[in-house]
Amino acid sequence: MITTDEQLLARAKQLDPDAMRAIHERFYEPVARYIQFKVGDYQTVEDLTGEVFVRVLEGLKKGQTWQESPQGWIIGIARHVVAKYYQKRERMTEVKLSYHLAAYEEVGPFHQIMLDERKRHLMQAIQQLTDEQRDVILMRFIEGINIQGVATAINKTPCAVKGLQYRAIRALAEVMQGFGTEGTKNE
Repeated sequence: MITTDEQLLARAKQLDPDAMRAIHERFYEPVARYIQFKVGDYQTVEDLTGEVFVRVLEGLKKGQTWQESPQGWIIGIARHVVAKYYQKRERMTEVKLSYHLAAYEEVGPFHQIMLDERKRHLMQAIQQLTDEQRDVILMRFIEGINIQGVATAINKTPCAVKGLQYRAIRALAEVMQGFGTEGTKNE
């Protein structure tokens, strides 16, 4: 049984089938969720997620591995796969985020409507961020990756990630303040 990142790395470097299976089981959902936020189309998400794990295997065969965080390294690969996907399409499309960002407990109908409305506003606000800011917010707060892991994934320093995170949160706060009670953005 593989219990630590160090054990996983040691066995993955040897292309151990159990280690490869552990990597896939541990990181498939976070990778697919990240790609879902970036792409939106279910079939494309499946295809690109598969491509990420092919690249993980290719990287391991070449001796390329993570330094600090396996999740940061693998999400970094996912980020590059998504970027290549959009380069091939030669245009960037607007991504519609899922309304089911997080599970929520049973509450009264009015409260539920208000929660759904806030989530919708948050998703609209996230779409207004720069690509790098959106990546940082998704990785840090949706996927729970630490600063070092995000830095590895987006090829920035931890200090730069903190700056991006700070600016993204400020931008989100400003956009969220612009939403009125009727559910439309105040002009």
